[in-house]
Amino acid sequence: MKTVIRKFLSVTLLMARGTATMMGFAVMLALTVGLTSAALAAVPGDPFKLGKINNINAVSSLVGNVAGPILTVDNTSTASGATALNLRVDSGKAPIKVNSDRKVANLNSDRLDGRSAGEIGVNGLQVIRSDSAVNSTSGKSVTASCPAGKVLVGTGYDIAGGKETINASTETSVVIDDVTPDATSVLVEAFEEEPTDLNWSLTANAICATAP
Repeated sequence: MKTVIRKFLSVTLLMARGTATMMGFAVMLALTVGLTSAALAAVPGDPFKLGKINNINAVSSLVGNVAGPILTVDNTSTASGATALNLRVDSGKAPIKVNSDRKVANLNSDRLDGRSAGEIGVNGLQVIRSDSAVNSTSGKSVTASCPAGKVLVGTGYDIAGGKETINASTETSVVIDDVTPDATSVLVEAFEEEPTDLNWSLTANAICATAP
């Protein structure tokens, strides 16, 4: 009977030791995994890990005083989808924020259907006036032309003189014969419907705007 009790106590002791060992191993494993996980999570002050996702919930700033760009991202790949920068935000959020209103060369974010803001609508309006000689010669023609880079968007004309009195209601002896516009200029012609010795002149106006 004593022998049986000794064997039972011996087996029980071995099981207790084994259980204690397993529990100790489990605790050590949990601590090791926890420390490893903590080491993998980025925290403020950690270096930026290239080729890996750097998860962090804090603002990172690059501040310096240099005579050129403070940061250059150069992607030398010739693949069709290669870009130097990829900015992603939630729907409805602006992908970038700046503190300057200066226009950036080659940054075409101000374009609509391939045109800049200065090329949409009527811009750069300018009136070009051309006058004929002042005399009593019948049959005068004047051409007003837009400057380079501008197109004709409207025309006008005026006749000065050719009236018997200065009364505005007095009919003039001079009439407009033709107004011929093209893409960049307008030709105006006039003649004396009733012959007169009075001096008169013809003016052509070209209303121009920046070419689209």
